[in-house]
Amino acid sequence: MNRLACLLACTVSLSLASAASFPYQNPALPTADRVQDLLSRMTPEEKAGQLVQINVTSLMVGNGYTRGPFDPDQLSAVLGKAHVGSVLSGGGAAPVPNTPAAWAEMTNALQTYALNASPLHIPLLYGADGVHGHNNVLGATLFPHNIGLAASFDPALAQQVATSTGVAMRATGVNWNFAPVADLGRDPRWGRFYETFGEDPAVVAAMVAAQVRGFQASPLTGVAATVKHFIGYGQAPDGTDRAPATVSASTLKALLLPPFQAAIDAGAASVMVNSGSLNGEPAHASPQLLSSLLRSELNFGGVTISDWDDVDRLKSVYQVASSDQDAVKQAVLAGIDVMMVPTRADDYSGIVAQLVRAGTLPMARLDQAAGRVLALKFRLGLFEHPFVNASEAAAKVVNRDLAYRAASASMTLLKNSQSGGGPLLPLSARTPRVLVVGPAANDARYQLGGWSVDWQGVPAGVNVPAVTVLAGLKANPPGGVSVTYQDGSRPADVQQAARSADVIVSVLGEQPGAEGKADSPALALSADDLARVQLLHSLGKPVVTVLLAGRPLDLRSVLPASDAFLMAYLPGSEGGRAVADALWGARSPSGRLPFSWPARPDALPSTLASPSSVPPLFAFGSGLSYTQFAERGLDINAAARRASVTVSNVGPRAGQHTVLAYDGSGAARHVVAVGTVRLEKGETKTVALTWLQAAK
Repeated sequence: MNRLACLLACTVSLSLASAASFPYQNPALPTADRVQDLLSRMTPEEKAGQLVQINVTSLMVGNGYTRGPFDPDQLSAVLGKAHVGSVLSGGGAAPVPNTPAAWAEMTNALQTYALNASPLHIPLLYGADGVHGHNNVLGATLFPHNIGLAASFDPALAQQVATSTGVAMRATGVNWNFAPVADLGRDPRWGRFYETFGEDPAVVAAMVAAQVRGFQASPLTGVAATVKHFIGYGQAPDGTDRAPATVSASTLKALLLPPFQAAIDAGAASVMVNSGSLNGEPAHASPQLLSSLLRSELNFGGVTISDWDDVDRLKSVYQVASSDQDAVKQAVLAGIDVMMVPTRADDYSGIVAQLVRAGTLPMARLDQAAGRVLALKFRLGLFEHPFVNASEAAAKVVNRDLAYRAASASMTLLKNSQSGGGPLLPLSARTPRVLVVGPAANDARYQLGGWSVDWQGVPAGVNVPAVTVLAGLKANPPGGVSVTYQDGSRPADVQQAARSADVIVSVLGEQPGAEGKADSPALALSADDLARVQLLHSLGKPVVTVLLAGRPLDLRSVLPASDAFLMAYLPGSEGGRAVADALWGARSPSGRLPFSWPARPDALPSTLASPSSVPPLFAFGSGLSYTQFAERGLDINAAARRASVTVSNVGPRAGQHTVLAYDGSGAARHVVAVGTVRLEKGETKTVALTWLQAAK
């Protein structure tokens, strides 16, 4: 494919060089002028094609979901006759083989075809969900999922992660990222909870805005960010995905809108729309949400895109549309600019053109939507630089050091009981024989979660470059410490191994999953995990529990059976190194919970803004260290959006401290500023805190 792409690219270059030079081809002109000139030269059918996006597998030989070589007839029908303007790789829609170079070759080939097929040489937008790194690509570094990254309370770190992700995606020809998630994580039963930055709107706003800036750090080496899902997604009363939500006007304004406003203020290029309905109205058919609120009140000027096949759901699920034509008309008139139509984009392009020619859809609205898409293509420099260098892709998708730093900053210690005259953690030569138990310790899928190589997580039999917890613990234990392992499948073997152990590290984890499959009404660990917890507790040895999960789970039987408890979230490729360094004490845990941990599944909601009548198991912001810090002299100047505090390390060792500055009390309390500082034993520093985007 590489040689073919090169030959085709040369053909395109020659074609462009020989073509007449039009104003839209002049990069020195303002984007608005280039857009208007190009629109004036396009047919309604060419404009309509800009309003739809197709999944790449629908361009391949097969049934629309099979990976393989491109189908010439499909390329002709979709990119040629229907002028479809963008392609996406839904979760798992990768080239064969799934390598960085193959991704670059694939996107180059599609750009080449589109440029040759278009009389005006209009390039493609290529989208994917890069939610924790370039996570569709086998071999790419995967960062902690957002809920773990949020535990760092470090917007600068979130921005670095996003910048790295943007570079990785753009190096393979993917220029439109469907991230970050700006929805609040208020109900851990929801399967996308781990994609959020937690429950506090100010913290979420700061992290989301930072990621927007990171993804869009450079128009030529970064990607267009997509803040999602506007609005009310994840607020269903039963914690299910893509379900109706009822939200009061006050809650919408105070809690749900601030992260989106912060993202828009940071320059987010696009917004993806909520798949569900809000207050009885499907979001994709709501002019009030998409035009009045998003455009007029929040002043958003970029591209709005539907989620996966959601325009069709106006007919098939919500039954507010009588036909495909009616669904398209309602969605576009409501404010949708691009319809993600995985298998039928060419049909929908034709419908848009028919509606315009019939006068049912105003040409002005078509020009508005197509113009926004074209403006994004100009903004990304795609008319001048449509191709990428496949030979550079492999190196640019790897950033292990940053992944390790992000995972380490997320480690959240929640329990550390006394054992043998001192805290059990960190482990040392006083517990020289360490037994690690549990399949999650030796299977990277548990620490990567969903959206990892495939939509629902790494497929069985696929090996990914990742450091597991077991590998991390074995790599560099303290002197005199040995590490052995049992997967836990045979209780008799665990009992035998435990007899000679000084301490047991029990690694628990959720099976990976995404969206609806990952919904968890009971917030329960597996029966096997729970049985193993009780077995280990009965052995009379100190137990350190490490949890690999994207949400707070029911710990009523786990926490009493654990002498120490480390929440590791879904820490990504380098998660094993981060867990090991936390347990060995090479790095003192500094993460703090970005959510309130409910005492039990029926004690919901349990958030800062909506406290349960049952006190939480762990409050928002909880997190222990191996040393102690004292804060004094908190200075908050709200008018100047500035805060500082003096922090002293009064404990026995060096460590990093996360500062959370609050305003108000009780249910009215909210975070206004955050900061991190590393201090040696006995050291004192005055720390300038980061004022959060949504704080008032």
